[in-house]
Amino acid sequence: MVRNIVYVMLVLFLSACAGKSGHDLQVSLGLVSAYDAAQTEFHQGLVMEARERLRAIPEDDNDYVQAQTFLKSEVEPARLKLLRYYARKGKAEERKRNWAKAEEAYRMAVELSRQPKALLAYQKNMNLKVRQLRFDTLYAQRKQEDTAWLKWKDAYIPPKGLFGDDEAFRLADEDVNQELKLHIDKTWVLAGIYEKKDVPELAWLYADSYLRMVSDDKKAQDLKNAMATALPKGFKLFKSKPEVVKAKTMKPPKNQVSVEEVKLLMKQGSWLEAKKKALQLRKRGNAEADNLLESIDVNISTMADKAYKDGNLAFRSEKINKAVQFWQRAVDFEPNEQTYVDSLRRGKQIQERLDALKTKEK
Repeated sequence: MVRNIVYVMLVLFLSACAGKSGHDLQVSLGLVSAYDAAQTEFHQGLVMEARERLRAIPEDDNDYVQAQTFLKSEVEPARLKLLRYYARKGKAEERKRNWAKAEEAYRMAVELSRQPKALLAYQKNMNLKVRQLRFDTLYAQRKQEDTAWLKWKDAYIPPKGLFGDDEAFRLADEDVNQELKLHIDKTWVLAGIYEKKDVPELAWLYADSYLRMVSDDKKAQDLKNAMATALPKGFKLFKSKPEVVKAKTMKPPKNQVSVEEVKLLMKQGSWLEAKKKALQLRKRGNAEADNLLESIDVNISTMADKAYKDGNLAFRSEKINKAVQFWQRAVDFEPNEQTYVDSLRRGKQIQERLDALKTKEK
């Protein structure tokens, strides 16, 4: 059965992520019987959808008997096994205080449950903890950054002994205040973004940050007040002792990197390490750094694309673990390429479900 699951889940995977071109493959179930459609959905991992489709087949349908057999012998046992797996995983992650992983596991369990009320409560509780932790950390960090900005805002005052309009201090003051203006503008944009995304705590956070810089702005105050009333029940805007995130001190490299060292890494195919070293060269103002980085980036992009395509080929050959390894490599090369990230995430989800179905329960 697992081999069939792997094969048909490929259809779902490729329909969701057909490649970097963005053209999705469409899989239509309109021309097949309800029983065949339910089998396809089941093997795609859409257990509850398959269950509902099978239950909807009328008794006078030619496929009714085999549909009921498939429902009882395949769909229901798989549903219950996956339900138990994700419920246990949610509890385990909750005990470890991994709120985001616990929320995701409970969400999967909710989707598999016929009576998800209790699981839904667990999921909502984890979602609240995720949002609270995110807010508390960002609020402390943002407050620290705003304090620094305000400190530097009027820091460039000529000392006694210089003219009050000393050019060097005037230009330095203009520079820091121009950067501050950009910071303020971006802060207001972020407040608006999170308001539209219906994340009131983050919209509140950035409105609050904006008001530290522009204290008499009515629009910002109105937004802050509105977001405070839109918070989910149980959410707290302040911690008793907010944790301040300390900036990490960057230690200078012990040995200065050389152009020859970067070229050697490139020759060896160690592209990520070569890029790291080349960036160090650029920070030191090395004239060859930009050309080296351009060549490195081209090769990294090529390697990432190859790893992504190798992953697709492995998946078509039903080698899920190998496919995930290739997609992980693509993400390592280009972590900001959303196609690679989505492929890896979906691949890991399929991998986890198949492993759960194959594992004997204790």
